[in-house]
Amino acid sequence: MPLITRTIREQVTNQIRDEVVAGKLPPGQPLRESELAERFGVSRGPIRDAFLQLSQEGFLAYHANRGVTVRTRPKDENREFIVSLRQQIECFVVRRGLDELRSGEFASIKSALDELKEACKGDDVVTVAKCDMAFHEAILVACGGGDFLSVWKLLCMQMLLTYTRLDNHQQVYDEHLAILAALESGPKQALMAAIKANIR
Repeated sequence: MPLITRTIREQVTNQIRDEVVAGKLPPGQPLRESELAERFGVSRGPIRDAFLQLSQEGFLAYHANRGVTVRTRPKDENREFIVSLRQQIECFVVRRGLDELRSGEFASIKSALDELKEACKGDDVVTVAKCDMAFHEAILVACGGGDFLSVWKLLCMQMLLTYTRLDNHQQVYDEHLAILAALESGPKQALMAAIKANIR
């Protein structure tokens, strides 16, 4: 497999995002272009670009006269609503596209599950979170849910600010394994239940 060469902007953006998800940059912490530029050994341009992209993704927030800060985590009631919306999108897409999926190819979904399994063997929260989302995205794409991906990703970003699957990675893998099993042969009701049990 060829190596993927990432631009300086992409590298900086990914690093800041990962640190937010891992809790290394706590909610409300101010971020300064000059400090990060010095830390990463780059000019301010890539930092400014990263701030813009991560603000659009929902990880950072611009404040008048205060600059950029790490976005505050959603309130509990807001997070419950975000979870509900994500569950609805995934269940709708899967319910609509399941028959076509079962007559097609599961390779991309199984590959994503294998990557999640490897991630769950370690203690890197960021990698587990990324593989978790990649598995669900593979399902949405395989079920023809491309039209919903942009909205779905915004919801996922908000959930990543409060990623709660930190203490038991084996359980994370087992839940996704149950989703795959239900995708392949289970009744739709069991599949919807497996999806909802995992997205929380």
